[in-house]
Amino acid sequence: MPERLIEAIREFSRAVANPFDLDALLQRLTDHATVALHAAGAGIMLQDQRAHGRLCFAAASSELITRAEQMQHDEQTGPCTEAFETNERVVAEDLANSGRWPGYSERAVELGLLSVVGVPLNAWGQTIGVLNVYRSDPSRWTGADLEACEIVAAMAAGYILNASNLRAQHELAENLQRALESRGLIERAKGIIMADRGVDATRAFDVLRHTSQQRNVKLRDVAEEIASQDGSR
Repeated sequence: MPERLIEAIREFSRAVANPFDLDALLQRLTDHATVALHAAGAGIMLQDQRAHGRLCFAAASSELITRAEQMQHDEQTGPCTEAFETNERVVAEDLANSGRWPGYSERAVELGLLSVVGVPLNAWGQTIGVLNVYRSDPSRWTGADLEACEIVAAMAAGYILNASNLRAQHELAENLQRALESRGLIERAKGIIMADRGVDATRAFDVLRHTSQQRNVKLRDVAEEIASQDGSR
């Protein structure tokens, strides 16, 4: 296994244990793939649910590869799109003579990219994107080359999944914290209303809810306003 690929695995292992910026990690993986596979460059495209599930550019090892990936993003055709749709590795050893994806292939050759491998990124049995690795000459991709591509793709998918889970946990923790803070404010506001109006807790909450509905603002905001006004007395 190439030393640079081993280095990528080490870096990925540290990143999973101590997560950092996803964009930076994907950028590093494209850099590692480029060097380990003696390639002209590598890029990653991810599915964007906000764009109706289309593939969108995520990372590239250079401006040249960014342009190649952007072509696939704009036209939604090429090895990346095919690998995504079929969930199968796609290999094009000579884009100039393959006859596949005519528009994309012609422009890729103009950029000096004559060979490409597209490897699906799979997480939880779902294809979430594709890793593309390019070479600047017609090239036979060996079994070791393809295995290295699969390893980098697996690392990218694994980190994306891990980052997504951590983000979901963080958002859940934030939501729970906000709920606890809101409950505290609401209870304080109820206490203020009970003291001011001489009503019980049920009636105090009804006052809060009615005010919220009448003013079309969140219950928490009404409670915060009451608590703030009481504190300024």
